[in-house]
Amino acid sequence: METVRSGRTLSTGTAALVQHREDGSPVERLRVLASYGDLAAATEGEVRTSATPPQMPPPEQCLGTDQAPPDFLKQADLLSRLDLRLDPACVGWAVGAPSGEGRIQGWLRLPDGRQPDPLMLLLAVDALPPVTFDLGLFGWTPTIELTVHVRARPVPGWLRVVHSTRNLAGGFLEEDAEIWDSADRLVAQSRQLAAVPRPS
Repeated sequence: METVRSGRTLSTGTAALVQHREDGSPVERLRVLASYGDLAAATEGEVRTSATPPQMPPPEQCLGTDQAPPDFLKQADLLSRLDLRLDPACVGWAVGAPSGEGRIQGWLRLPDGRQPDPLMLLLAVDALPPVTFDLGLFGWTPTIELTVHVRARPVPGWLRVVHSTRNLAGGFLEEDAEIWDSADRLVAQSRQLAAVPRPS
């Protein structure tokens, strides 16, 4: 890890994940650049936004991961570690009827009762099934680049997570995420560039 800049409002650092080949030579697999500030200041400032929280049924009326096909859960081990409830209006892809809108949304929390924090927000922006499923494209959707903005510290309770895409072209798509806390505050946003799954 290396500090790039230290400032009064933000400090920036970078880190790399290196994997060694069989011959021992290092290969950089991942590079992270992060700017850090004081989230306490974010709760004190003025908020102006035209964004609105997603409308969906309460968690108990949504579809939990326990209702997913066993074969799907075997390929998505992370889902067994989350309490994720998907909006029934966004899961047609699971029964062979994707909407084609490129939108998946649901409720998210940790099953052990731990309340959401800024680190969980980093997980939440990529916790739902890929939006390509709602386009009828299944398989691995590898991330090329991911930018996350943690806007505020979430209050206790469920998070509402929305993943959507508006453009798929040339073998790539963007996936936008919004994370809302139980006080209807937009606490995190992200944009991801990903590769379209290859036909099997």
